[in-house]
Amino acid sequence: MSNFSSGYALTNAGAKLMADVEAGKLTLKLTKMQLGSGLANTVDDYAARSALFAPQNTMVITSITTEDVGDVRTCLLTASLTSEAVNSGYEATELGVFAQDSTDKEILYGVCYDSMPGYIACKTDGNNVQMVFHVRIVTTSKAIVELVLPKTAEELVALTQENSAKAIDFATAAAKSAADASTSDSYAQAAMSSAADYASKAKSSATDAALSATTASNQAAAAAASHSAIADVQVSVERMYRAMRYDIVGPPPEYMTIANFIVGAGPAAMASR
Repeated sequence: MSNFSSGYALTNAGAKLMADVEAGKLTLKLTKMQLGSGLANTVDDYAARSALFAPQNTMVITSITTEDVGDVRTCLLTASLTSEAVNSGYEATELGVFAQDSTDKEILYGVCYDSMPGYIACKTDGNNVQMVFHVRIVTTSKAIVELVLPKTAEELVALTQENSAKAIDFATAAAKSAADASTSDSYAQAAMSSAADYASKAKSSATDAALSATTASNQAAAAAASHSAIADVQVSVERMYRAMRYDIVGPPPEYMTIANFIVGAGPAAMASR
């Protein structure tokens, strides 16, 4: 970007106006700033001029900040320009400050000149760029400095373009925020769905475990009942065969499973009877 911080030079009309302002006769009414691409040998070449050599873009002065140090008042002027308001890019060599004279006629008040200019991007260069420009003017502490609102069609167009570019930036940022919020909501919905699925699976696993425990308990009870029934049958069979005077021989009870060995009474048993 061009460097216009090295100072400015008043035009002849600007010097006359400043004399009346410092004398308390007039108020310094600033109207606009303007960029240009003209060439000059020195800043003194603007003394008798009422316009820049090659005007390009008019900028509305958006703020004036004053600071008093003793009898000196410094005023910081701020203006901005977006690349969307620039039709064709150029090297900004000159920056003019305009004001109203005693007849309310607009004059070229002062000029900043940069012999090593920077490039002013245009709307076809790609990204929208906002460029901010500052100019410091010095007066006495008695001077009254005011900002005159834009009135001409050119000034109103410049202000409208600036506000439109800002509105586009705000709308783009809002759309991005909305898209980010939508993406975050999708992630949250997916996480909630996964959590619900895991909870359902955990519930099914708990139900299956409960059923398995019930089945195991029922099987254990059935096994115990079967064992008791077998023992009852063994007792009944033993009583029956003893009543028939048969001996029951075979392996010890702990080695018997299903088969029972039954034989008739031996000679010794028969003799004792």
